[in-house]
Amino acid sequence: MSLYRYIISRLIQALPTLLGIIILMFILVRVLPGDPARLIAGLEASEEDVERIRELLGLNKPLYLQFIDYFTSLLRGDLGKSIKFGTPVINEIMARFPYTVQLAIVSELFAVLIGIPLGIISAIKPYSKTGYISTVVSLIGSSMPIYWLGLMLIALFSVQLKILPSHGAETPKHIILPALTLATLLMGNIVRITKASMIEAMESNHVITARSKGLSERVVILRHGLRNAMIPIVTIMGIQLGSLLGGAILTETVFAWPGIGLLLVDSIFYRDYPLIQGIIIFFATIFILLNIIVDILYAYIDPRIRETLWMKEQRL
Repeated sequence: MSLYRYIISRLIQALPTLLGIIILMFILVRVLPGDPARLIAGLEASEEDVERIRELLGLNKPLYLQFIDYFTSLLRGDLGKSIKFGTPVINEIMARFPYTVQLAIVSELFAVLIGIPLGIISAIKPYSKTGYISTVVSLIGSSMPIYWLGLMLIALFSVQLKILPSHGAETPKHIILPALTLATLLMGNIVRITKASMIEAMESNHVITARSKGLSERVVILRHGLRNAMIPIVTIMGIQLGSLLGGAILTETVFAWPGIGLLLVDSIFYRDYPLIQGIIIFFATIFILLNIIVDILYAYIDPRIRETLWMKEQRL
């Protein structure tokens, strides 16, 4: 199976998943308590005014007719218009998306640059002092509530030391605390996956053969051990990056970072149905595409996967 046919096949397989998400999201959003028409009109507005707004938004139609209208708009590439802002949903999402991308990339870089070395050390020298520290760091990072960590970092670096800003995104310094908060959680997962994968890889026959050839331990670890341990690591990195690009809701809320996560929280409070739906569909699409990209990376990391795809193509 060629790479292009593989990508098309994965995209087709993803369509039922995306359709299920759209249907489920459409229903769940409308069972939320609160009426967006009432929020727009105000608490003191008359029922006639509220009903007029409800009719203008199409909320007075039966649920199945609302879904048909919405799905028809989706097929045209129209995510609708935000109730709160009165602008196209895609415009609001794309205005916030760069902030979420910045936060996701910086957090992932922090986590990878620290997590992979710690994972390798804890696998190669599990009973050393560094190995124990790496294990403790991964456990703390994986189990610590992210909102609590964010508040503690604000209390230390913003309130006590007054060296880093606590909210907003005006300067490069504003990204440090939210990125460190997210990176701590990501790093814990990367350390654990890297450690487990490296232990398994270092016990394999090809690593034993490489050592018997007299190769240096550094070459054995990096070229033969880490390369064969990368598939689980790439998997967890892809999943984490997909979640981050979808919006790190708690972190963005704690630090008032103007990304998609904070936009989603605001839209839920305002019962902005089109904006909620648009953000969730946008997030689901990114997550699916990143999973496909991760699968493609597998083929470049592991030649056996490329060979499997080639053999399938020959049979077809």
